[in-house]
Amino acid sequence: MKKNDQKVIFLIRHGNTEFNTKKVFRGHYDVPLDKNGINQAEKTGKFLNCIEINSIYSSPLSRAYKTAEIIKNFQNNSNKLDILKEEGFLDLNFGDWEGKEYDVVAKLYPQIYNDWIIRPFKASIPNGEMLYAAKERCWKALTRIINEDTGTYIVIVTHRIITKLLILKILEIDESGIGIWKINQLPCCINIFEHKHQTFFVSLLNYSYHLFDIKETFFKVD
Repeated sequence: MKKNDQKVIFLIRHGNTEFNTKKVFRGHYDVPLDKNGINQAEKTGKFLNCIEINSIYSSPLSRAYKTAEIIKNFQNNSNKLDILKEEGFLDLNFGDWEGKEYDVVAKLYPQIYNDWIIRPFKASIPNGEMLYAAKERCWKALTRIINEDTGTYIVIVTHRIITKLLILKILEIDESGIGIWKINQLPCCINIFEHKHQTFFVSLLNYSYHLFDIKETFFKVD
């Protein structure tokens, strides 16, 4: 099959969960979408209905997979679309922090939590994963899709940290500071990248106006 050198990547964060609302570290904890998250996924599916999606990839975790499934169901060719689970798009492994509220973690692990806020790439979460490792695995997964998928319009549904890491890599933003926190990624936001001439070009970041009125998107905590 002929390789397609021009691709459009729709990089989408999954919809809201109870843990998002309660500010709980999620990671590999398989928390499902809540009612709001399902509604967000439906609005995202409706918004993308005008595009004939060729492929859908998802983190294996249910909050991402369910978002992908809902998006797929709004496609006219949904019966021909499979959702491919991609381990490389799993959320960051937060180790001992998973299932704990942010405030609790800040009290139990003050130094590491401080590192997480001001020098995140140096933060070593107990029994967790370094951002460097997560960045390497998700980039490897994206590169493989670019090289092997023959479709043009490709949807990837994953997690907040993973979308941020991919955006950092695409934009070649330095890892030494807090650049990762300067990129907002609201639940079910859409990022669009064109890939041509072996290069990514950014078309859209953190688009969420299919979910909220424009005023409602400001100063939201992602």
